[in-house]
Amino acid sequence: MLELSRNAWLAEVDAFADRRRLEKPKHRRSPLASEVRYLYGCRWPGPEGHRVMLREIGILWGRHATVPCPDVPTPVRHDLLELNATLAGCVSTYLRDDGTLGPGHEAILLSCLRKLRRHLHHLGYLASVHDAFDYYSRLFNVAELVVNDAYPFSAKT
Repeated sequence: MLELSRNAWLAEVDAFADRRRLEKPKHRRSPLASEVRYLYGCRWPGPEGHRVMLREIGILWGRHATVPCPDVPTPVRHDLLELNATLAGCVSTYLRDDGTLGPGHEAILLSCLRKLRRHLHHLGYLASVHDAFDYYSRLFNVAELVVNDAYPFSAKT
């Protein structure tokens, strides 16, 4: 299974390189962020990739969901609680629907991940909120895995 996944990943990287070679003479110097995220983000490539990702996300989410949401500084509390609820809803839908995101969930996840990355950057500097940093880092990692599993191919393909 590892060799099959590695070969699939190498084929994806080669196809990406071929596309980039064709785009550069047309003055499109930078790849799309979604292509780079898909190619280099955490995920399992290949024909068994979706099944493996679904299982791993289920395990990680089960561990994360048992930990109570820690207290955070007042200025960011509302925003972090809202991000927590939104991401939890998207991940739960993904798991409930056998690895398929609901309509608009990919855009919601990407927006929430950008916001959460900024908050994690600031939380990482505060020694008093170590538990919150760990909690929201786990949430970020699970949500990122969901997005990387869903893009760009449909889970049902």
